[in-house]
Amino acid sequence: MKTKNISTKTLLLYNLSQNEIENPKVILKDFCLHNYLPAHLEQLKYWRNLLLSNKTYSRRNCPSDLFLQYRMTIKLLEAAWLLREKGRLNNFNPDESEKALREEFLSKEQQEFKFYPTVLSVEEIWNPGILFSKLFKQYKLTDYRRILQYWMSEALSPFCSDELLMKAEIIIVYENLQKLYEASWLVYERDNRTKEIQN
Repeated sequence: MKTKNISTKTLLLYNLSQNEIENPKVILKDFCLHNYLPAHLEQLKYWRNLLLSNKTYSRRNCPSDLFLQYRMTIKLLEAAWLLREKGRLNNFNPDESEKALREEFLSKEQQEFKFYPTVLSVEEIWNPGILFSKLFKQYKLTDYRRILQYWMSEALSPFCSDELLMKAEIIIVYENLQKLYEASWLVYERDNRTKEIQN
């Protein structure tokens, strides 16, 4: 029996609309308009702590909060997967050879933005597209989907699973998601700043 190959774009359609596939920055905008960066990071940390402590979700007795966080994170990962291709990010890109100019620019930007990345490297802050590419070197998009689906079911389950979650994997994925959130926020803020300057 011959197996049918499924394209990655078909898989993306499961969570993204056609408009979101054509313009992945819409996902970043939705994420950033939903809540501030510190609140997103706090929710992610709470989710991680549930997994590390084998406790069940009880924040505000509303499991839909966690489900929404899960859905937004999956869509962010899919947007990052689309934006990782060179040239798709369309981010600001001054001459990197002028290091002093770059440092001055980033310092000024840090003062102007309400929330600024704390876990991204200088290179990732300078060009968040680097981070979007790095995210998929250790784990594929399908791996993230599987892992986060398992995380959600574990966090919402009233019973402790017999299958132990690997703490190292939880930490690695958690740190990757922290960086994803910060890079998404940074791209959104820079796009807004560019629009303000143009108007």
